[in-house]
Amino acid sequence: MADKLDKYNDALTALLHEAIRCSPESWTRGVLTIECDGHRINYGLKNDKSNERANISQGLAQLCEQYWAVFQEHGDAWLESTVEFYQEGGTWKFNANYKRPEKAPQVSKPSWKFWQ
Repeated sequence: MADKLDKYNDALTALLHEAIRCSPESWTRGVLTIECDGHRINYGLKNDKSNERANISQGLAQLCEQYWAVFQEHGDAWLESTVEFYQEGGTWKFNANYKRPEKAPQVSKPSWKFWQ
């Protein structure tokens, strides 16, 4: 279990560092959104409080794909992840959220007994 969590943490840390690097210097916050429909991964880096646009690097694109793949490898695939990062007291902090596929409801089979 610790190995799996270490891999998640390593992937998220690398992703955050690159997302911050790709953000304009004026940004003190941003949101990286990664979506996967099972075939394609889409991503966006935005700050609703700024007109300046982020520059998504090839490295960030690859890290988004690796981030999803790490979760997929361990059976924890998600449809969307939003990673909000922000500066507080001179330190970068973050929140990561995931939208997971809905599980099909379990259909219970009726157990019938036939009496003779």
